[in-house]
Amino acid sequence: MNKAKRILIDGRFVGVGDSISRYTLETLNGILKLDHDNQYTLLIRPQGEQTLERYPDIVNASNLKVDILEIPHYSLAEQTKLLKYLNKEKYDLVHFTQFNHPIFYRGNYVTTIHDLTLVGHLHYFNFGKQLAYNMVMKSAARDSKKVIAISKTSMDDVIDFFGTPKSKFEIIYHGIDHINYNEKVKKELGKIKSFKEKYGIKGDYILYTGMWKKHKNLIRLFQAFEEFKKATTNPIQLVLTGKIDKNEPEVIAEMERINNLAMKQFNSEAILTTGYIDEEELPIAYAGAQICVIPSLSEGFGWPPLEAMACGTPVIASKISCIPEILGDAPYYFDPYKVDQIEKAISTVLGDEKVRKDLTEKGLKQVQKYNWAETAKETLEVYKSLI
Repeated sequence: MNKAKRILIDGRFVGVGDSISRYTLETLNGILKLDHDNQYTLLIRPQGEQTLERYPDIVNASNLKVDILEIPHYSLAEQTKLLKYLNKEKYDLVHFTQFNHPIFYRGNYVTTIHDLTLVGHLHYFNFGKQLAYNMVMKSAARDSKKVIAISKTSMDDVIDFFGTPKSKFEIIYHGIDHINYNEKVKKELGKIKSFKEKYGIKGDYILYTGMWKKHKNLIRLFQAFEEFKKATTNPIQLVLTGKIDKNEPEVIAEMERINNLAMKQFNSEAILTTGYIDEEELPIAYAGAQICVIPSLSEGFGWPPLEAMACGTPVIASKISCIPEILGDAPYYFDPYKVDQIEKAISTVLGDEKVRKDLTEKGLKQVQKYNWAETAKETLEVYKSLI
């Protein structure tokens, strides 16, 4: 009988970064249901404890222990304190669920690299942080026994940027939560009404959910929406959920410019921001929208359009990066660099009920390709290949 192996899951993003937190916990939850032979440790920071409570199956798993250490990402402690901890524990395998890791660690490890979008935003870092970021990312791509990429696009970007051999990669797509994100949410009319009242949405709306970084292409989206409003009397609003990023003053300035004009002409804002909304509200936000728009110039995977499709909402989307790879033929595509094409997508889909119905049906079919059980199964196969 084979001796149980000790496997560490680096969950320091749990409770800190929403997408990586979700990826880590959903994948681990599935793995623990499949693997009862090996012993798992989940490493989290103190703020991760509350998030972990949402996953009772993880908390109660007999072959899991939770270690709590305050080791922030992009920190000196990550390179020193975490290294000391790993060398002491001598795990058979470590899974860094984001590229952050001690560059002098020489144990057996696999790294998930989600995307390289941050590479375009290193101007926010001082020179020292830029250097550290590149060193850690390069080390992850070079020294991992395996690299898990969440799309072929992400894999190709890492290969192009760091020269990592293709043989080192496994492409494992994310899953989505089909329990909370499904077409039944469309029938929750009372909750949708309450959501709109809570955030001051006056009628129909187009939804964007995500970050405000430059690669998300919000300024062109705003300009396209402004052109659409000029050509129609449709009172529909553009609603943005997610944290307002004060590091993107150009985005804020453009939104304010458009809203100032709208207030003068229509006595109401054209673009609304909700700020961060709870996970429980997101399905309602998707279900209440007429369409969901994804104008991004670069993505690693992209949950928002899949979640919108799962809730029965048609999607219009950029036709570059990994978006066609993940979404297939389900959205109405546009060139994200051309404002007029974004505007045409908005007007075409809003103006044709048949088109919306067709996109909805395609979307509901497309999302069935993604589930966390399959993500967990494929990830566990990677673990087994390394131990």
